[in-house]
Amino acid sequence: MFENIASNRRKTVFIIILFIVFIAALGYAVGIYIDYRFGISGAYSILFMIFALIIAVAVSFGSYYYSDRIVLGLTGARQVSRQEEPRVYYMVEGLSIAAGLPMPKVYIVEEAGMNAFATGRNPQNSAVALTRGLVNNLDDLELKGVIAHELSHIKNYDILLGAIVIVLVGMVTIISNIILRTFIFGGGRRSSSRSSGGGLFNIIFLAAGLVLILLSPIIAAIIRFAVSRQREYLADSNGALITRYPAGLSNALKKISAYSEVMTANNATEHMFIASPFGKNTKVAFSGLFNTHPPVAERIKRLEQMSLRIGIKSDSEIISDMKLK
Repeated sequence: MFENIASNRRKTVFIIILFIVFIAALGYAVGIYIDYRFGISGAYSILFMIFALIIAVAVSFGSYYYSDRIVLGLTGARQVSRQEEPRVYYMVEGLSIAAGLPMPKVYIVEEAGMNAFATGRNPQNSAVALTRGLVNNLDDLELKGVIAHELSHIKNYDILLGAIVIVLVGMVTIISNIILRTFIFGGGRRSSSRSSGGGLFNIIFLAAGLVLILLSPIIAAIIRFAVSRQREYLADSNGALITRYPAGLSNALKKISAYSEVMTANNATEHMFIASPFGKNTKVAFSGLFNTHPPVAERIKRLEQMSLRIGIKSDSEIISDMKLK
């Protein structure tokens, strides 16, 4: 567990540094493009790089301190009190004590689909969000399994890494799209007054910048893929250890896989959820290649092995539970 926490912290620092370097390179490429297009002095490349660095540092700082608010706002989650949701609140409180964590804030997403996520920058500033469909359709043991899974993400600092990825990857995609549209529709030609000396390097760097811009959505998908899949397996295992009942999460995943859609979710927030919020109707091209979640069937299989099949519900029992609620 401690190795995983340290790994997530290293990945967070690496992604932030990579983001700053990438944005600075884009800014430099834009400066070279303007210089090449209008035949102006090379000062624009340095000026745009400095401007891009300032933006990158500011966004990185903001993503660290405010990414959880951004995620909760994007999903339409609403904070609830002990009086409003006593069943959920007491479960989160009890499992937090068992996991040795401070009590996170509790949020409800008013959607019929069954899903959940955790966010925040550390265990002291964290939140657990559950959809209304999840609360209404899971029994106590199943709901505890899901909550324990999300608390494991908090304990392992997955929440910091996941939330920062949302902001930084989203920003890279937006900036890249804006710059790409500018390159395509900007028009104009290079001024004839510019000397051709030293222009080869600028043209090569500009071409490299254009390639990065075109590949940025794929790069974003790869980053989300890299930080998501293995941490789900780990959170499943750690969550089962917290509840001492792996069958609870296994049965919950069977129900969740039947209807996990969350309408307020998008490609940027997909990796935060316990299961893909797009369900079977994924919005991501090549979803099998860039899927942010491991196969639910494999997760269930591993949990069933941990439980020695004690407490595991059959498919007919799962369907019967769903119909009753």
